[in-house]
Amino acid sequence: MGGLPSRAVEPGVDMTTYVTLLKFTSKGPNSIIDFGQAWEQAAENIASMGIKIIGAYGLLGPYDMMVVYEAADQNSAAKLPLSLSSFHGNVKTETWTTIPLREFVELPRQVGR
Repeated sequence: MGGLPSRAVEPGVDMTTYVTLLKFTSKGPNSIIDFGQAWEQAAENIASMGIKIIGAYGLLGPYDMMVVYEAADQNSAAKLPLSLSSFHGNVKTETWTTIPLREFVELPRQVGR
């Protein structure tokens, strides 16, 4: 899969990193080549929504693919898994919000205040 398209985000907009995991259903792609072509089209559509794809990875394990991306807010982030409906029900998704590690390790100190 070629480069990942990315649309510039407005300067000064804080972006949150999200991870969407994909699992192919039993109807999954007829071939990985077909899926690769469909993903390239989906990635272009996703970039046009102001979502910055950081990386997309094939996985060995309970999930088949992972997309790491940045979005301005949860509503914007939700557009990525919703846009994957272009795969016609051939994938199931699960999306997680991330917390940068430097912020995460500070959380216990904030709770104790």
